[in-house]
Amino acid sequence: MHKIILTIMLSWMLSWSFLISGDILENFINKQVKVEKKFLNDALSKKDKKVARKAQRIAYQEFFLKYASDKMQHLSEKNQYRFIINRLKIKIENRKAKKYIKYAQYNRVILQQYLIKESIQNALKDVLRETDNRSKEFFEDKVYEIIVKYFSELKPLKLKKIKLDDLNASKEKDKLIIDGIENYKALESVANTFSSELIDNSYGIYRTATLSKSKIISTFRGLNDTKIGKKINYYLIDTKLDMGKISLLLAVVLLVILIQLLVKYIVDHALHYYKLLEKDIDYIQTHITKIFNYITTLFIFHIIFVINLGVDSKSINISRLFAIIYVILIAIFLYRLTNTIFFLKRDRIKSSKVLKNEVLNLVIKVINGLIITLAVIIILEIFGIDLTALLSGLGIAGAAVAFAAKDSIANIFGSISILVGNVFEQGDWIETKDVDGTVVEIGLRASTIRTFDNALISIPNFELANKGVKNWSRRRIGRRIKMNIGVTYESDFSDIKNAIADIRLMLHEHVGIANEHTSFDDPNREARLVSIEDFKGIKRTTLVYLDEFADSSVNILLYCFSRTVVWSEWLEVKEDIMYKIAEILEKNHLEFAYPALTVHQASNSTKREYDSDNSI
Repeated sequence: MHKIILTIMLSWMLSWSFLISGDILENFINKQVKVEKKFLNDALSKKDKKVARKAQRIAYQEFFLKYASDKMQHLSEKNQYRFIINRLKIKIENRKAKKYIKYAQYNRVILQQYLIKESIQNALKDVLRETDNRSKEFFEDKVYEIIVKYFSELKPLKLKKIKLDDLNASKEKDKLIIDGIENYKALESVANTFSSELIDNSYGIYRTATLSKSKIISTFRGLNDTKIGKKINYYLIDTKLDMGKISLLLAVVLLVILIQLLVKYIVDHALHYYKLLEKDIDYIQTHITKIFNYITTLFIFHIIFVINLGVDSKSINISRLFAIIYVILIAIFLYRLTNTIFFLKRDRIKSSKVLKNEVLNLVIKVINGLIITLAVIIILEIFGIDLTALLSGLGIAGAAVAFAAKDSIANIFGSISILVGNVFEQGDWIETKDVDGTVVEIGLRASTIRTFDNALISIPNFELANKGVKNWSRRRIGRRIKMNIGVTYESDFSDIKNAIADIRLMLHEHVGIANEHTSFDDPNREARLVSIEDFKGIKRTTLVYLDEFADSSVNILLYCFSRTVVWSEWLEVKEDIMYKIAEILEKNHLEFAYPALTVHQASNSTKREYDSDNSI
């Protein structure tokens, strides 16, 4: 991933570096020969070798991007090794004829070195030619074919014919041959490393070479050949700038400023078109559009740094730093954008019968988590951290982490269980063994509940998923009204019977009480093999009966359900019923009973009989 980010940003910068000249291929190969000699001679420790390999990869990346950025110049270069190769072949034949065996051996070793260099140059040229293909996949396949073509045909030097044991390093001729063989072996390693690095950097070469053909860039480059350009470049000779670079930089700055103004205008026009509030428009312009401005402004500084530093390891490292900042800013941009969209659509989402608030809250948290996770992964890639090794290391420690975080994992699965099972949702009134209140939010770890005394309680989802939860809000019709009406024992039972009949009639005709004639309409068509009334919470039972002879009263049981399930409306219905019951009792000459104690005094005759019985 970091290769893509670096290539997209850096390839633009590299294609503007016009001062690349000289034989960079020969110089690069010679530097890599020295590096490979260190590896072959085991002169480095494991730690130093790892650092050197990393520096080598950076050097190859830098070289390939530099070479591809001036594609046309390198394609027009002639084969600089062909003349030397032909001369060496002639020398070898002449010295063989004169029986100068050691000179012939030395020339053969040198010839093999130039053949490797020629293969590298030809391979690079063919790769640059193939960048004209529009298909990146086809280009990558061609890179493999080119490597096989040039390096498989390259016959290795037969060292057995050169008797190394007979050579004496103290003799000048022998030392030349020994040094030549050492360079040859190093060049073989260079060819192998070159092949693998060419494959790894194929995308960067393709991208940079493609952009280097830009007519705009060629136009700005042509400014250096004008009279004014030559005069200005005379004063800029000690810097890495020229007329073309400065003109291009100014054009990019003006273009970026124009894009910023255009984006601000389009966003502002669109927000007013959709009739957003002014505070929402100000928030979007200051917190989201500004992030885009920061990214484009940073892009200008990126160009300045790369143009000033040129194409070297410093510019590569600075591009990595800029890439990290780009990733952070883009992550902030996406984070704010997604949250703002959900915020602005909250009213429509709340009124939706399909989308549930708690599911959307979970979706928002998951999206935010993915944005942050993706940003961290890309940054780690830019730093060059091997994610495969990192993930395997995490896998080893996974068991310990899972054991330590078992409660958190259990709570996550608990939240999934609550949402999938549709146990409760935001705004529901639920009751458990320990808490009674309204659900505020269902989080990944815990659910927050606002109690009726206005306290906020957080309960782990694992506990809610594994314990009984009363959901009082899952009622479509019917909130229970239950009461025992006690009348005195002095009441006439015919009056009680009439009162019961009147109460039944009153409940049947009351507009606030649900009965068998109360209908309901279910807009959803769900195929469930359960009682719809029980599933949806439809209660229409009405019961009025003489219930018991209590200690102080004769009790009438009243058991019914209001049509509404809203608490305040339920209280109004219940209050009205109580007033009507009082009127019915008064109408039927009944009085409410209250706890009372009646003492009966025994007569004198009963007392004398009791005393005589006790005296026996």
